[in-house]
Amino acid sequence: MAFRFNFPNPDSSNDDDNEEDISGKVDDTNQEQKFSTKEDGKEIFLKDHDIDLPEDVTATIHTFNDVEVHCYNSESVEEYLCRNRPQTSNFVTAVSAHSDLVPDKYEGGLTVWECSLDLAEYLSYNKSLVQDKTVLELGCGAGIPGLCAMQCGASEVHFQDYNSEVLEYFTIQNVHLHESCCQCRFFSGDWSYFQEIARQQKYDVMLSAETIYNPDNYRSLHAVFKQCLSKDGVIYLAAKSHYFGVGGGVHLFEDFIRKEGSFHIEMLQSTSTEVPRVILRLTWRQCET
Repeated sequence: MAFRFNFPNPDSSNDDDNEEDISGKVDDTNQEQKFSTKEDGKEIFLKDHDIDLPEDVTATIHTFNDVEVHCYNSESVEEYLCRNRPQTSNFVTAVSAHSDLVPDKYEGGLTVWECSLDLAEYLSYNKSLVQDKTVLELGCGAGIPGLCAMQCGASEVHFQDYNSEVLEYFTIQNVHLHESCCQCRFFSGDWSYFQEIARQQKYDVMLSAETIYNPDNYRSLHAVFKQCLSKDGVIYLAAKSHYFGVGGGVHLFEDFIRKEGSFHIEMLQSTSTEVPRVILRLTWRQCET
């Protein structure tokens, strides 16, 4: 059975799919061979991707407090990509495998996950956190927290996602839906690649949602935090308490951060649902400032 995240998809009304237990592995040997090569990281430029999407690729408006964030409907973008991208496309291959996660290829970026909405809502009530700040959203997908930061007055927002097609056909197109003087940059590839190309870049605020589902990635995520957060910077991370079938979650991540010793971590907000959702804040420990 193909890998599916076991946490709810706000774009889906099928509760049975959300409750399905997962194996965490693609069983088809031939399918695994198609995924054997990592996607190369690169910077993707806004001016090169002003795509004229057809009318059936519809957009919705998410309202957070008094902030409106426009976002193309992920299902209609998926249908567009399946019609127009080659079968060798990493995204199309993942869709064919009925998978939200294909290691080294696609990491669920075309889905609007709940915690990204939580984080955007939090920013909309605390605009001063990002006003006139340089902001990075890691694992952005649709980019809703980053788009909200734009609308809240950030001076510069950078978006990073593993899959280049997600950035080109989803994130960037969502940015095009907004009028803003905010400067934007876009980077595809894994976090180790981003760490290489962002050596001189420091961010006042780093945002990330639903990115701690896999404990194997904690060290590379932590490395980006350490390298790219400014001296007085703050990280806001939204996540579920546990990700069934994958192994990660808030408590495991908190333990990892405390053992590493570089950051102070605290819970800002908790949402009581069947699988609780939280927003965490990370700041440098005093010895690091």
